[in-house]
Amino acid sequence: QIANIFLKNCALDENITENSKLEDLSMDSLSFVRAIVEVEQKFNIEFDIDQAEISYWEKIGDILKFVESKLNEKL
Repeated sequence: QIANIFLKNCALDENITENSKLEDLSMDSLSFVRAIVEVEQKFNIEFDIDQAEISYWEKIGDILKFVESKLNEKL
């Protein structure tokens, strides 16, 4: 689901995997923030302000692990 959110907000039409590097997704800062906001709304979690910057993350998998950890905190 997270990969699909980022695919919808990036300029590519190829598959996104956990190993996809954010710098390769042709996203600008605005499209990245849109994707982060959508992830926050979908999973009812919040990112810190510095985590809403594309330079904070390297791969989609890093964001996936963060979301999983936030969801596990709620259990």
